[in-house]
Amino acid sequence: MIPVLAPIFHGPLEPYADTLVLPGAKPGAFPLPELLAPARLDAALDLVAAHFGGEDRRALASLFSIHYVHILMPVVVVANLVLGHHLPVALADLAIVLDEEGLPDHFVLPHDGHADGEVDPFVRFKPLVFDHLEPVFAALAARSGLSTKVMWTNAANLFEVILRELEGAGQVPSAVAAGDRLVAAPRWSDGARNPFHAPVRYEAGPGGEGRWRRVCCVRYLLPERGYCSNCPHVLAGDKTSKGKATRGATVP
Repeated sequence: MIPVLAPIFHGPLEPYADTLVLPGAKPGAFPLPELLAPARLDAALDLVAAHFGGEDRRALASLFSIHYVHILMPVVVVANLVLGHHLPVALADLAIVLDEEGLPDHFVLPHDGHADGEVDPFVRFKPLVFDHLEPVFAALAARSGLSTKVMWTNAANLFEVILRELEGAGQVPSAVAAGDRLVAAPRWSDGARNPFHAPVRYEAGPGGEGRWRRVCCVRYLLPERGYCSNCPHVLAGDKTSKGKATRGATVP
């Protein structure tokens, strides 16, 4: 565990206590930029396919991206919002460890970051969104044919989950509000499209009121996997079964 982050490694975040480490903590790490090389990324996706089955590279890339953001984002986001602590996320400075299934397992940070008094969430999360995730998703899209929209929804969905977890835990309301400002805005502060905008919607579906992704993660294309419980296909099917229009149910 990175000592400066100890105050947030409890409750829902406890499983992530060891996903971000400092140099020398984990064997098998290699520079993160190497992962984006076509041959290296193809090899990782081939290993994922060998363990999970299926030949559809889109589903494999989506699964990879889901694991990627779940290893990287929870601690980075909570450290920023709750502790006011900025962790280094520049691609060129990080190393990564893949597990035996070819999926992201750990990120190795160059140092433990610094306190950051910045309050604007668009400034605070620009390095994560545009300087880190954007090139990673572009590389995965190029090797798989998967739309980057799916991967952005994977990341933004997780970001919104983290906000709701913080809200439920009674964390500082201003921290949650800062994150919600980012999710609510269709454009970044400089006018660029915001890929974290409104990844989910809350409306009635099977079983009552629910939280629904706007874009399907396409993991159902892997063997023995169906739709996720919050999949827009499930919501669209429920509306169809009730004779309602399916407009607004986003599919890949």
